[in-house]
Amino acid sequence: MPPKHLSDAEMIASLRPKAPAPVAVKLNPLQRPAGARLSDEELLQRATAGAAAAAPPPAGGPDAAASPVSAVPGNDAQARAHALETELASQRPHELPLDRIDSVPGRRRRLTQEQFDELRENLRANPLVHPITVRRKDDGRYEVVSGENRLAAYRELGKASIAVSVLDVGEQLAERAAFYANLIAHDLPDFEKFKGFQREQQATGASLAEMARLAGVHKASIGRLFAFSRLPAEALAELERRPDAMGAACAEELAKLSSAANAERVVETVRLLAAGRINQAQAPAYARATPRVARTAAQTGTVKAGRFKFAEYRASGRVVRVEFHADVDMNEACKRIEALLDEMAAEARTGVSS
Repeated sequence: MPPKHLSDAEMIASLRPKAPAPVAVKLNPLQRPAGARLSDEELLQRATAGAAAAAPPPAGGPDAAASPVSAVPGNDAQARAHALETELASQRPHELPLDRIDSVPGRRRRLTQEQFDELRENLRANPLVHPITVRRKDDGRYEVVSGENRLAAYRELGKASIAVSVLDVGEQLAERAAFYANLIAHDLPDFEKFKGFQREQQATGASLAEMARLAGVHKASIGRLFAFSRLPAEALAELERRPDAMGAACAEELAKLSSAANAERVVETVRLLAAGRINQAQAPAYARATPRVARTAAQTGTVKAGRFKFAEYRASGRVVRVEFHADVDMNEACKRIEALLDEMAAEARTGVSS
């Protein structure tokens, strides 16, 4: 069954800020009951009634005069989201040549090859249900806001044009819309969600608490995703190739074990996860285990006196054991062994001093 796509009207509607109370759900923050759209009156009430709580403290401290409602950024964003929703609902999609549309790195939701093949074959046999969303660029070309996979499928099918809805939005809002449209996907790996929130934080400087409030999830959920940032760079490189190999809960456990002394073991653990040789339940125990050091094979030898066995020796690690099979003066043997060791010690001192 091909992946389910939100309509762009639903996607833009989902960008409207939520009520302050956190929503205890998994990272699927933008869904809401059907028909639960705010009316213009409700928008106005929320903008005015929530101004005091949403506004940042004045520059003069908590006792300074309150800022007017129009100064609260959240109110403008909410009104703009409502306007975009109205615009999409009333806009009639039109065909746009594929060679006038540009893709934006990082906006395409990663699908498995099987999922993408299903989407392509579905579009080969059926019309496009939801047009892709694009924004007009300053040079007259267009960039994709939502629908990178549909566009890629159309390119592979050799089609010349695709149905689009054009949004008049700035680059920052387009990036945010693309991010949240991908975030709502149930099958989006936690690693991809982390990268999306990380880009959002780098672009806006928002704290985890602020991003949680805007996304409608608990701060702990986003904090768990950011455990990926505490993994070694080599581990993240493995996850770039297999983002579905590990979830946020497992990443959080491995992040606790990612000390400098244990980093190599954590990287090996992620590598085995990506290869499917261990599962996520086994990963923390594997990362904690001390790797066994392979023992060096013992060296043995025999010294003969003519046809008779004079002595045997065995060396293992830093221990040498000698067993004589003939009658020898042990005091003399110890003196000769000590002389040999003194000679080797002198050579060692010379090597260090040089």
